[in-house]
Amino acid sequence: MSTLLALVPLAAAALVWRLFYVFNKSRRWFSTGELIFWDAIALVILQLVWLIWF
Repeated sequence: MSTLLALVPLAAAALVWRLFYVFNKSRRWFSTGELIFWDAIALVILQLVWLIWF
């Protein structure tokens, strides 16, 4: 069970990336590299929040 809990921030970051991708698909504000960069920032923030919470 604890192994699966460690994957929650990664799954949340994947969801954030999907939301960024869908939002950007119609607007084309960011390149793919910028989407990956902002998703990495989101993953770090999610990991920090997750570590504080658990």
